[in-house]
Amino acid sequence: MQINIYKDKMLGARLFGASVLYSAKPIPREDVPPGWRCYDLRGTARHPDEPHSLVEMAEENHAGSILSYLPLKSGRSQYRLVKNMFQLTGTYPTLAEFCAEEKIRCPETPIRHLLRPASPEDAGLFYAQTPERDKELGAIGHVRIDFGHNGREGFYHTWWPRGSEELNTQEFQAELDKVVNDLRRSVLKDLSSMRRYCYGSEGAIEGGTCYQNYGFTLETERYLYRLRCNPVEGDYQAYLSCFDKQAQQMGLTEKGRQALQNAANPTLPHSYDWYVIEHINTPERQVTHQLPLEEAMQLYAGLDCEDKRLGVTKDGIAAVDLAIHWDGREWLSEDRLKLDSFKDDPVVADAAARLQQVLDESPAVGRVTFASGERWNYTDPEKYLQAVREELPRQATTGFRCETLTDDPAIRKAVDDMLCDLYGEENPHTLEDYGSTGMTMGGHKFCLPALLRRDHAERLRDHPTRLGGPAW
Repeated sequence: MQINIYKDKMLGARLFGASVLYSAKPIPREDVPPGWRCYDLRGTARHPDEPHSLVEMAEENHAGSILSYLPLKSGRSQYRLVKNMFQLTGTYPTLAEFCAEEKIRCPETPIRHLLRPASPEDAGLFYAQTPERDKELGAIGHVRIDFGHNGREGFYHTWWPRGSEELNTQEFQAELDKVVNDLRRSVLKDLSSMRRYCYGSEGAIEGGTCYQNYGFTLETERYLYRLRCNPVEGDYQAYLSCFDKQAQQMGLTEKGRQALQNAANPTLPHSYDWYVIEHINTPERQVTHQLPLEEAMQLYAGLDCEDKRLGVTKDGIAAVDLAIHWDGREWLSEDRLKLDSFKDDPVVADAAARLQQVLDESPAVGRVTFASGERWNYTDPEKYLQAVREELPRQATTGFRCETLTDDPAIRKAVDDMLCDLYGEENPHTLEDYGSTGMTMGGHKFCLPALLRRDHAERLRDHPTRLGGPAW
């Protein structure tokens, strides 16, 4: 048995003078939040249950697990003797309560831990609906999934649209990628994992095939996902249906449908409510509504957080995010161009142009653009390098261009290395050839090293590539 650190209470403790959380059950390493550390306490052969040393992972004599936001052991040492440096405090906090007590930011709960078993009255919603019913529910589409031969050959998936194409926005696609990739670490890892997950749940639902199916619901700020599992070999093992909650709310009444039509009519007067959201999907999430555009832009630009958005609500019924900073990158969303309420709106178009100027002036490690007109700024060096690494081979068909904006020599050399490697060349320059190790933001435009032959330099001059699709 393992502990769920995001739901279960743990024991408060002190280890080597630091406040930590202790669990007698093992802590799954894939659940450890980024930036945190997880260790095991190991006992001796004579006293296997008494903590004797701190190790990365105890192969035997497991005496408990430690979750800490501070490093407790040098990475070069195999263990650290505990001696008398471990004491339980007598408290039983959750992870959120521990973070509040220590005045540190609470980690975001992984998506897979937000799944909840289906209720019996919702069982029918996990199966196919009529087009009319799909429209009422705000259906976007579903992903059909199977694991191949023996339930462990791979992860095969097909997307089936079930609603208006304007609902299949960039924002939705980005969140769907995150949802599926996270579920692949648990219920969607393989058939055996699905069986263990389902058989230990209360999600059994009626209907559909002759086999027992299981349903689980996951709800985010904007979207709702219904996962139906069919844990048998030789059939499709899962269907993940996706719904837009805003479209669902508006689609259930004739009054709502008429209001949306009015919002798309350029001949009618409209009201605009600009909003800023910070710390998306975290306990610190905060939304500031009813702002003039200027104030919203100033607030958004001044926020020092990794996940933030600036958007607009029109006539109190239709909303769209415009500027998005998420997962180490920042961009002007094109979702507005797909929504009838916004695509022909001159006020929103003017705001988008002004926001693009703000984004272009924001500090960034690198910038990528595409033939489609998409334009992304990267604030995370690793994310920027990952984008270049994954998409450079596809440059001929996507019109990708990238510009390195930092003077950090390590990043500039890494991009050079990838560009040279694409054409079978090796970068002979060392890191010292790229200058000092200091980083300055926003003033450096990437240029190719002189080592490239003229024909290769001509082809690589603008660094064509694009960002990849789902990494499922």
